[in-house]
Amino acid sequence: MLTKGAVEDIIMRHLRPPPGEAVPALKKVPGLKKKVFISDWELRRLYKPGARMVGVPANAIVSPLSLDWLDYDGIQIIYG
Repeated sequence: MLTKGAVEDIIMRHLRPPPGEAVPALKKVPGLKKKVFISDWELRRLYKPGARMVGVPANAIVSPLSLDWLDYDGIQIIYG
């Protein structure tokens, strides 16, 4: 049976390069903008009662819970 310390050692061995090895540089993707996550609470603040649409930024990621209540109420999301 593995102990908590043994599991941590295994994980760290795969996350950290061995001593003396260089850390690989992460590639940057040109034109990739930071995504904005919109939680249920934030989307409810954006929503105007009685409206059939709600606007969010074009690069937004909307939470699954928000998508559920919007779909249930028949509200459309407008990106942009």
